[in-house]
Amino acid sequence: MTYSEEDVRRLLKRAEDSELAFKEIMFRDGQPVEPDRSSWADEIAAFANTDGGVILCGVADDGRVQGMSRQEMDGLVKLLDGVCHDEITPPVSVHVRRLEPEKNRAILFVEVPQGFTTHDSPGGSFCRRGSSKRRMNNDEAMRLVQQRGQARSLSFDERPVQNTGFGTLSEALWKPLLSAEGAASPKAALRKLSLLAPDENSIMRATVAGLLLCSEHPEEWLPNASITATRYRGEDRASGQVDAQEITGPLDQQVSAAVKFVVRNMPAAARKTPARVDLPQYSTRAVFEAHVNAVAHRDYSMRGSRIRLSMFANRLEIQSPGSLPNSLTIKNLGSQAATRNEALISMLRRMPVSGIPGSEDRLHLMDQRGDGVPIIQRETIQLCGQPPVYELIDDAELLLVLPAAGQEQDSPHTAITERGGSAKRAGGTFSPGSSAIPDNTSTPPAPGE
Repeated sequence: MTYSEEDVRRLLKRAEDSELAFKEIMFRDGQPVEPDRSSWADEIAAFANTDGGVILCGVADDGRVQGMSRQEMDGLVKLLDGVCHDEITPPVSVHVRRLEPEKNRAILFVEVPQGFTTHDSPGGSFCRRGSSKRRMNNDEAMRLVQQRGQARSLSFDERPVQNTGFGTLSEALWKPLLSAEGAASPKAALRKLSLLAPDENSIMRATVAGLLLCSEHPEEWLPNASITATRYRGEDRASGQVDAQEITGPLDQQVSAAVKFVVRNMPAAARKTPARVDLPQYSTRAVFEAHVNAVAHRDYSMRGSRIRLSMFANRLEIQSPGSLPNSLTIKNLGSQAATRNEALISMLRRMPVSGIPGSEDRLHLMDQRGDGVPIIQRETIQLCGQPPVYELIDDAELLLVLPAAGQEQDSPHTAITERGGSAKRAGGTFSPGSSAIPDNTSTPPAPGE
């Protein structure tokens, strides 16, 4: 998750818990001396052996910020890098940021990810319990090894989610996905579809994919499984919000709500030739395909990261959490296909569309042929003369930009046509969208279905 300084200020007001620790640092001649390397290793490994968490360095137990100089922070960063790679087996990769939640008082923000195996430190094998670390006994350590080993063999969407079960899933949502034979034994059928799976204690749980597709409120277990939609007044986020919506629910309903959000926030324009013909800013078909791709291919393991739909006066942006899966790169997106959510995509290809705007010629949410990306590209170029633009941000987020088509309000003489890839009107040519959209006609499309 990307924490802002305001998020960190809220953390400072919280008490330490299983996912948050404060560390006051002692320095000598600008170098950290307490806690020592072994203590740091035990603490970081404990977080990695549990659910991951955040360590705020330079903060007392009561949340008071002690502040550190640049030299002290440099020394602490170097120490932590050595601890993570030399004192913990296998090593842990932490995310470190320098922040200043109070004026002239800097802290080091250390985010520890959940590990994919068991991490041992000089003190043994630790886990996080409440606000402190605790050494695991042999049975706990062996159980964690088994659990993490099973998790590595599953994609994230196939993993069982604790405190769920068959009853967590809505019959109204899973029943249309089953054959007549499967409906006779739904638990077995849902397990075969990876919507149910046994946990390490052989208790049947709903999987991540099961919750995303067949729970009325998946956000209760997966808080990041939503779309944040915002319509801005102008061409940047400082221009003020006109409309905003937090879109939750099963994925098909999220796609439907996101497309409808775009439709209701598109400025109304038309031409008369002589009958009135509506002129949309964006192709609803392209918007539909883009949101299907976003919910299908995003990384649901990233905490606190949601899909963001942002509408500006000259463009529409969809930001989807996660780097490109497997061997995909920006250059080969249009020619190769890969996914991180096999179970999810398999089910989206058999899920009825149910009249979502832009899906008029579809039977299922995703197409077996993988035509989604070519549709986005073709529809966008035909409407406004510019291609969609794709960018990978910090190897952690995929950004799709759809340029807005140029419009004129109800002019009796307006006639917009597309010739040779550019839009024209009576009396001259104009450039669709705005120069704020990069001219990147050679950029290939985002990952398809």
